[in-house]
Amino acid sequence: MSLSDQEILELHELLDALVENNLAGERFRRLEDWLTESEAARCYYVRFMEMSAGLSHYAEERLSDEDVDDRESPDQDEGKLIRFVRPLLAVAAVLALGFLFLSSPLDFFRDGSENVSQTADSSSGKDSSNNSSIPFDAEAVGVLTLAAGLEWAADSEYRPDLQEPIRPGKLKLKSGLAQIEFLQGAYVVLEGPVEFELKTSNEGNLHYGKLRANVPQVAVGFTIDTPRGKVVDLGTEFGLNVKKDGITEIYVYVGKVLFEGRDRGVELAFEEIEAGEAVYINDKGELSWIDMPSEAFFGTADLSNRSMEEAQRRHAAWIDLSNELASDARTALYFSFDDHRSWSRMLRDDAKSEGKRHDGAIVGCEWSKGRWVGKGALSFDGENDRVHIDLPDHLESATLAAWVRLETLGSVMTPIICADHSSAGAGFWGIDGEGRLVLRAKAMQTNAFDTYVSSVAFSKERIGRWVHLATTYDAGNRMVSHYVNGRPFSREKMKRELSLLFAKSELGYSRYFSTDREVSALHGSIDEFSLHERAFEEEEIRRLYEIGRPYAMPPRLVPAFP
Repeated sequence: MSLSDQEILELHELLDALVENNLAGERFRRLEDWLTESEAARCYYVRFMEMSAGLSHYAEERLSDEDVDDRESPDQDEGKLIRFVRPLLAVAAVLALGFLFLSSPLDFFRDGSENVSQTADSSSGKDSSNNSSIPFDAEAVGVLTLAAGLEWAADSEYRPDLQEPIRPGKLKLKSGLAQIEFLQGAYVVLEGPVEFELKTSNEGNLHYGKLRANVPQVAVGFTIDTPRGKVVDLGTEFGLNVKKDGITEIYVYVGKVLFEGRDRGVELAFEEIEAGEAVYINDKGELSWIDMPSEAFFGTADLSNRSMEEAQRRHAAWIDLSNELASDARTALYFSFDDHRSWSRMLRDDAKSEGKRHDGAIVGCEWSKGRWVGKGALSFDGENDRVHIDLPDHLESATLAAWVRLETLGSVMTPIICADHSSAGAGFWGIDGEGRLVLRAKAMQTNAFDTYVSSVAFSKERIGRWVHLATTYDAGNRMVSHYVNGRPFSREKMKRELSLLFAKSELGYSRYFSTDREVSALHGSIDEFSLHERAFEEEEIRRLYEIGRPYAMPPRLVPAFP
């Protein structure tokens, strides 16, 4: 028997408490009885503990050396967990062991049971642990809040990123899962291949494919159009399956819906469908009653778990990439912004090449959450915050790369890095008042600067969102190239042979472009910055973006690190 949304929410609360050593008395007995009686709960328990143990192990591995003396060993912490959960393991292990080899991890969550969502409020789908705000869009009717294995169709009208507002229009998924939250409160999980159109903040159109909808009381009246009629919510959770020939199936899990069929030449067909009921509408619009599906449609729970598994894989891939960049002999500077403490005023250079470590001195900046849960970043206030660094070596060729989130775009230059202008080759890399990516280098024996400017990179849609920026300075090919989110944005021939210099530099601040009215400073955050002594190829820049791009991990599924 599958678990309801409410049961899943309760189960997760109990498992969270178990992992955090905060489960006793009646709540402990409730979990013990549940695992004894429910196969779905046991499967869920096994998977949860697998994930919990994996994340705890990862946390131990990533602890910095400075904390080793202040902590218990990983073995000790694991012992704590094992000793505490052993009574439940005794109940669940025998009962659940057989299921481990019968199904894939994904199959554990395809029995109709649902996990809590990625959201701070489990009914909404938003991740409150991610401090990035959703950019305001007055015309938006929904937001993409969760995704897993997502591949957009080539002709999709929209290809939004996570937490991106969506205006009325069509979404086409080739494969994968996506959760769309309508601004009035309803949310749907789309399963590719699917074509779905957002019409208003409380209405959509399913042209074909599978959809599961959850509608809270405040969004009663939520409507989905189909080729055979309208499905109007009356306070419910339901699934739709629309074939490309228009044949439609409706499954109601909770509450009830009203189906309003198309005109068949006699009258409109109205039918109330209640929880546990399902209907089939043929190509003529005729309705018949059918059995509920043996496998439930993917819901928020399934999507949350697939998203978490994907996030774990992507985080591991980023760790490998980060180590690769740090170990590269031609990495001049690498700030991963990972594993720093909130009180630290030193920005660690993770470049491991001997003699090339250049730690930064933090002034004013605050540590904040980065582009995914558990990732660090530095936030800059747009006035006096900065990081002092010094790179004394001239660079004949170079690659600059960073993840940046701007809260506002000023009218003067917004610096990412700016060197002292007293030396020839002194470099500046940042964004101008029009949102264009800029690289400047001071010419030899003059006060003139060679300037290379991209087209507009920061439109209003990118304000408040993480964006990957990169610029290559290729002396061999005499070319300067700008990249935004892994894609070429502009190319320009170098004006002269000139080596770059970032001696006595500052991240996020420049005194050279400030005016009486506005300070030349970054108002936003930086998460990962690197400077390399060679020009990367386009494929390498793309790889930095694809492996490092933001993802969301459901916070309620992430155990607290010890």
